[in-house]
Amino acid sequence: TPPTPPMTPGETLKQEEIQGDFTTSQWDHHNGGVTKDYAWSQTAQDVDVKMVLPRADIKASDLKIDIKAHGVQVQLKQDSSDMKTILQRSFHDPVKAEESMWSLHKGECIQISLEKVREGYWWTALFKDDNHQISLDSIDTTRHMHEFPQEEVACVQKLMFDQRQKQLGLPTSDEMQQDEILQKAWNAKGSPFAGTEFDRSKVNFSNDLSDLGPL
Repeated sequence: TPPTPPMTPGETLKQEEIQGDFTTSQWDHHNGGVTKDYAWSQTAQDVDVKMVLPRADIKASDLKIDIKAHGVQVQLKQDSSDMKTILQRSFHDPVKAEESMWSLHKGECIQISLEKVREGYWWTALFKDDNHQISLDSIDTTRHMHEFPQEEVACVQKLMFDQRQKQLGLPTSDEMQQDEILQKAWNAKGSPFAGTEFDRSKVNFSNDLSDLGPL
């Protein structure tokens, strides 16, 4: 098989050009892309980048990575202790620099995790000067549960619980909360039911439980 021809900066490999031993093709590039130098993936909230190391013996102390809102600069310490810029590119869209970070997977790659400023805006490239742009039609816009705000997750979980309870003929979360309030009222001082077993069918109540008064 003839070798893959040289690529210009930012050029993305076509699927048929990716060989089995091609390092970056093994990295996650869901909703993103693969080049000879890096692979990137994205969700509605963030972008994850893995970059090929120039040398396998690089340590974190050899690197200086500056993540700004509009771009990133990666510098590598040379034998003379001088820093050489090996990457300086502008992002496709702004990121929250203070929420972004990088890490070194020794002997494998540099990983850069970016948080988008515009949540839900899908990038068609990692950098502005990328020659190849991915198609928006190819992006999986499905959002996983952990990507939603906590209050939205709690609401969905409540709806799922209530649906299961109804299918089993059991009280929903709201009905369970009502029962808890009613049982306190059942055994409250002065209640004609105090000391007897709670029976929900004997209680005539409206949806406004405040009618029961303070418990």
